Amino acid sequence: MTEIQTATTTDAHIRAPLLQWLRALHPDCLDAKLLEEFKMPRPSARIDVALVNGEMAGFEIKSDRDTLTRLPWQIPAFSKFFDRVSLVTTPKHVPEARMKIPRWWGIIVFRENGSFDVSRSPKRNSKIDAVSFLFALSKSELASVAREAGVIVPGSLKKEAMVETIASSIQKPLLCSLAREVIKLRDVCA
Repeated sequence: MTEIQTATTTDAHIRAPLLQWLRALHPDCLDAKLLEEFKMPRPSARIDVALVNGEMAGFEIKSDRDTLTRLPWQIPAFSKFFDRVSLVTTPKHVPEARMKIPRWWGIIVFRENGSFDVSRSPKRNSKIDAVSFLFALSKSELASVAREAGVIVPGSLKKEAMVETIASSIQKPLLCSLAREVIKLRDVCA
């Protein structure tokens, strides 16, 4: 792989090798799904890459051309949603990142030769907000989660009412597991 000048490293320089690296770690596309620019509506945020398998893992890319100024808004959103989160960055941002991100977040360092070093492994997030998680699903995906859990939710309900009914009827571990399975069925694969 061609060496990349660190001072000019962009999101694109990191993203393609990151997707390739994650695919190598999770080669069976039926068991693990990669989604780019994964949106979370409450609070509104978008993470660069989501890996969905038995867990939801998020990967936020911060290249040398980026700053870490959006992290204070991204951290609460990502922390409500993902089982594990890793900041994927260059050596330039590691010292500041260690001070800004929660200790349970991982840090993956992108090197000039295109390789990745896991500087800090992510730990499991115990504070996922099931309601926020459900709002990332479409109404048809919510109906699917309800069906799988044996909960009756009329399709005529507004999304907020569907989320409220499902969240109050299904225990959080099962709800998150069913939601992950529905997300894995999405057609968009990185």
